[in-house]
Amino acid sequence: MGVVAELAGVSVRTLHHYDEIGLLEPTGRNAAGYRIYSADDLRVLRRILFYRELDFDLDTIGAILADPARTDVDRLNEQRRLLTARMERHRAMLASIDRELNARSLGLTLTPKERLEVFGSTRLEDGAARAEQRWGGSDLWRQRQERASRYSADDWHEIRGEQSAIHQRLLDAMRAGVPATNPAVMDLAEEHRRHLHRRFHDCDHDTHRALAASYLANERVGLNFDDVAPGLSRYVHDAIVANADRAAR
Repeated sequence: MGVVAELAGVSVRTLHHYDEIGLLEPTGRNAAGYRIYSADDLRVLRRILFYRELDFDLDTIGAILADPARTDVDRLNEQRRLLTARMERHRAMLASIDRELNARSLGLTLTPKERLEVFGSTRLEDGAARAEQRWGGSDLWRQRQERASRYSADDWHEIRGEQSAIHQRLLDAMRAGVPATNPAVMDLAEEHRRHLHRRFHDCDHDTHRALAASYLANERVGLNFDDVAPGLSRYVHDAIVANADRAAR
């Protein structure tokens, strides 16, 4: 019996208790009086341990095992369904914790409800780990965290409004067929740079160029330009580069 207890990961006392309450009675005993567990007994023990892992009490487990309407396959399917449901709940909990950790890594102090109201989805948070991997530890990242931590929900609504207005004018210019190198479009790129510099972190033209490269590769946090319109990431990138080149002349 000690071998059975060791294999099952339970104590000998537990097996004694299961026998005493009639939950798992061994098939027989040897000449010395030790309990002998058959393959069927071990199968029942596995079912018991699975139900215990699912927080079923022993009385309920006894009733399930004694139910003649349930076959062993029925019990297996039931345990699989219950375990799957628990795993899904745990995955959802992990995802929620990850989003909270990601939000904090961005410096966001808003509640989950406020973040949803401001940003409209969890994409900002979900992309934070990738952004931190690329930019984390840099002065720009620390500046962004520090500034973001001071912003209220009203501040974020204002910032989002500024962003949306700039993005919309860039989109309008692209749809109108205005080249990204047109001075008016470069002016929009400059407005975008100044917005970042004022709201998030120091953003000179070289920094803006680096950000433009990440936009093109869809690596940035937040709105993916190409989700708004195919080709917009390239257009914004080219406008930023043209504006940086203009400033360098």
